[in-house]
Amino acid sequence: MEDIVLLGCGGHARSVVDCIEQNDEFNIVGFVDNSKDSSFVYRNYRIIGNDDDLQKIYDSGIRYAFISIAYLGKGNIRNRLYEKLKRIGYRLPAIVDVSALVARDAQIGEGVFVGKNAVVNSNAVIGKMAIINTAAVVEHDCQIGMFCHIAVSAVVCGASRIGSNTLIGANATIIQSVNIGKNCIIGAGSVIKKSVEDDRVIKFRLYE
Repeated sequence: MEDIVLLGCGGHARSVVDCIEQNDEFNIVGFVDNSKDSSFVYRNYRIIGNDDDLQKIYDSGIRYAFISIAYLGKGNIRNRLYEKLKRIGYRLPAIVDVSALVARDAQIGEGVFVGKNAVVNSNAVIGKMAIINTAAVVEHDCQIGMFCHIAVSAVVCGASRIGSNTLIGANATIIQSVNIGKNCIIGAGSVIKKSVEDDRVIKFRLYE
């Protein structure tokens, strides 16, 4: 079993920890976090350093890392950490919960998280570092861009495309064959029936 370090120890990290423990593929050695003090403990896992320690941790023999910080539609912390990890040489596995349903011909990129009871259907492509959160549905032939977050119980219907760095909010629905641009935020509960350009924030419950 390979050792792995988790970057971030907030709420999303707890979901990641549970998935890893149930999959029994990696041994979590601890968290890297800049915001909490060294006394923080979750399920017996402690903070073993901050971002400046990543090279030292790698040199100690730990080759796997996972970014356990959620993307909430703003900032580029996940992007920045990804680039730093890759420069050092870390491997970023996909973490897929045992309860998730992933089609055999779906493509899952590096560093992707697929949460509990999520569905990734046939011929879907999930770009690197995307989050497919609890009970989210990505239907057949969809393309989810890198660094996206498909939030809890969101539904992306068949043959839709979601641009990179876009957040699809909780319980939002993207109707089939709709394209959402890059760097967008689709508000929780929205129903999107037509394509959305890059860099848009959609707060309406119905967009058609």
